[in-house]
Amino acid sequence: MPSEILLKKAVATKANSFEAILLDFIGDPQRAIEAIRAGFPASVIKDTRAYFSVPTNRIRAIVCSPATTAHTLVKKGANLDATASERIWRLADLVAMASDVFENDEAAKEWLRTPNRAFRDVAPMDLSDTEPGANAVRQVLNAIGTGGVA
Repeated sequence: MPSEILLKKAVATKANSFEAILLDFIGDPQRAIEAIRAGFPASVIKDTRAYFSVPTNRIRAIVCSPATTAHTLVKKGANLDATASERIWRLADLVAMASDVFENDEAAKEWLRTPNRAFRDVAPMDLSDTEPGANAVRQVLNAIGTGGVA
């Protein structure tokens, strides 16, 4: 079954397309690769905003998508490109890791959206626009998970 159909089925069964990505693609790298290449629905920006309870412009900054582009894609029912989709997936991957470390989804979301001295007072989620940034967040989560200081 093509990944685009899998994503549409996943989104149809979940209230939030970001949660669908989190639940259906994080543990399966091959499906994630296929879905990223096909592109996530542009509406995932709004759903990611709702998941984190943050302003839409914050998610657009992570995805690196101007408001006009995002609005046009949503209006057309189109998908994000692979690069923007990968940034959404990267953020979902950090959510999954933080949820494991904190053993609480709400605590994970709060930690990800709150500025942190370990990142020069930038919120961990705001570093997910780049792989080096996401790696820095993973390192701190690993330290927290193993009893290190972060």
